[in-house]
Amino acid sequence: LQQGWWASIPTLACRCVRPGVAQQAAMGGGSSAPKEIRAVFIGMPGAGAKALAGRAATGEFPATEAESSASLEWRQVRRTFEELDLHLLGLGSQTGLWREHLPSCQVLVFVVDGSKDIDATKVSSTFQSAFKDHGLPEGTPVVVLLNKMDLVEASIGEERKAIMAASMAATGAMTQCKICSVSAKTGDDVDEAVRVICGNTLTF
Repeated sequence: LQQGWWASIPTLACRCVRPGVAQQAAMGGGSSAPKEIRAVFIGMPGAGAKALAGRAATGEFPATEAESSASLEWRQVRRTFEELDLHLLGLGSQTGLWREHLPSCQVLVFVVDGSKDIDATKVSSTFQSAFKDHGLPEGTPVVVLLNKMDLVEASIGEERKAIMAASMAATGAMTQCKICSVSAKTGDDVDEAVRVICGNTLTF
């Protein structure tokens, strides 16, 4: 079953809405040209945004600094199910690179270390700067990834997802967001997160 995926911020945990016209256009809806999505991974220091971009692009955890740094270049993944080309870029917390790439971003992937207590104030400030200071287009869909969730118990993970939902809602910077729990190290739920980035969720 294929479903719409963007969650409405005011009811983040309750319902999903299908992509609007702007998002369908960004993904090539209604066009015979090949569809594509440009997704940029940014996040908090040490959260693993570049590692997740690498995992999403190659299916492997980047074990060396060179492999991690490879995420600083655009990489393309052909998604046969969604019939689109997914372009991935991992900038992490290197804010000096954000202004160069965020203006052309079609999906923002914001990564937070879910294995630690979340500083909601700092997370909100960093997230807002992407919109206010680095040119992220208004209305850009956002996927929040809580990384390193293999290191915490499920109940704690759910608590931290709730904290992130409240933090994102408090920013007032966007209306479309989905929060996912993943692990770049083990690969847990990364495939599902990539489907979300592509605009689909699968329920069996």
